[in-house]
Amino acid sequence: MNTSSDFLWRLIHSLSSSEKLFFKRNFIGASSQALYIKLFNAIAIQKNYNEEAILKKFTSQLTKKNIASQKHYLLQLISDAIVEYDSRNSVGHSIYKQMLLIRVYRKKGLLAEAHSVWKKAVARARQTESYAILNLLKAEYEKMILSSSVHISYAEMHSIFKGHLITHTQYAGLISLRDIYAEVLILKRTAHFDLDNSLKEKTQALLQQVDAYSAALDTKSFWLRHYYHLSKATLLYLLNDIAASFELLQQSLKDWEKNPSFIETHGEHYIELLYMINYAGTLHGSYEYVEDVFNLSLNNQLQDKTQRANFEAVKYLALNKVYNKTARYKEVEKLVKSMKTKYRQWEPVLNADLNRTVSLSLGIASFVLEQYDDALYFTKRGALYFKEGGREEHSAVAQVLLLLIAYSLNNARIFDAQYRSTYTYFYKRKKKLPFETALVKCLRRTFYMKDVKSKIEEYKKALEVFVENKEDNVQQQSFAIFNYPGWLTSKIKRIPYRQYVEQKVKESSLA
Repeated sequence: MNTSSDFLWRLIHSLSSSEKLFFKRNFIGASSQALYIKLFNAIAIQKNYNEEAILKKFTSQLTKKNIASQKHYLLQLISDAIVEYDSRNSVGHSIYKQMLLIRVYRKKGLLAEAHSVWKKAVARARQTESYAILNLLKAEYEKMILSSSVHISYAEMHSIFKGHLITHTQYAGLISLRDIYAEVLILKRTAHFDLDNSLKEKTQALLQQVDAYSAALDTKSFWLRHYYHLSKATLLYLLNDIAASFELLQQSLKDWEKNPSFIETHGEHYIELLYMINYAGTLHGSYEYVEDVFNLSLNNQLQDKTQRANFEAVKYLALNKVYNKTARYKEVEKLVKSMKTKYRQWEPVLNADLNRTVSLSLGIASFVLEQYDDALYFTKRGALYFKEGGREEHSAVAQVLLLLIAYSLNNARIFDAQYRSTYTYFYKRKKKLPFETALVKCLRRTFYMKDVKSKIEEYKKALEVFVENKEDNVQQQSFAIFNYPGWLTSKIKRIPYRQYVEQKVKESSLA
């Protein structure tokens, strides 16, 4: 369990070798024998944090009274070091440092030098659309006007000051769209398709707000266009207008391809775009496009360790869907084998929603490959370990999938236990969906049946319920996660589900 008392241990063990070297070279110097450095080295070699062992090791120097202050000082040093290390190649940090330099020059009376740096900083801030820093630079401009100098051409300075990339009205729109987008992301974390009336009304209201900024597409601002594209595309996706959503996402990707420099500084936004292409693109049936997007050389610009982990997780989700939908099961096997070894490395830096989605995806892939023990492990992990912060609709998917896995294991003890759990879950849930009820009942009835013909009749009855409710959006989206009708049909035909999908894909290609 993570606690505040072991935070310093966790921080030190999170440092890369390069970060440790940077810290020791730039923040220790002649203090290499200082007590807080000895504390750093002692914590660094501990496999688990043990404060008592440290106190015992440094009995004459460290006590229960002074260890807290030593830890606090060490924490501040490390924090300063990693901030500076991480900011070395940050454009925003570089411009901010220029702004601080302008202030120092101005205070020292070096006005010409301050003006020279200001001109360069403003140009870089506009080029990178660093609007927050640009506002701070404008404040420095006012102070430079007050600090008069005969050596400065104020006509030139004013010309630079007035050279806006976007108008004040458009900037206000950018701020509004950014705030709307934050609401949209929170909404998407709640549900993707099982929206109640309240969520639908909120989604539609946000869409109306976004539509008011359609002029964003005609501006020079990349970020104004991005927030408009992603806000609208995500809202349309939530409202099940997949075609319109997918079109906007394609437009946004083209914009990123024209402005690749933003990937280095704002990789999280680019990854979210790819995440949405994963969802909308596969639902749209544009499998080849989705696969090509995740293999773009443009993606190699994501070099940050955390961003790379998030990208690889999203890429796995997309390719797993594409390979399963197109019955490329050899690729599925390779992908799952690779993911099982790599996922644990990425897990600590993925959010709860992505962790749960990846776990369920591994569960589904393992189930299709008839690796039932792994399927049970990953599905339970997705359902229980990442319970907080995930989409509620995922819980329903996990419950049905767990029952399918237990059914396929053909173990009465495991099946009965899972049936009770699944039944209790759906009993307590207020919203009842016909396809879930029909499938759970079908599995319960057929598990103990010996007569094959009787089983097949039960499978067909469940399929009839699916057909009766084929227009239901929640059912459609649930079937997009896993093809329950296809699985039942494979049981009727008495062939593996994998073989059934291969046959369907082959028939579709010949049609």
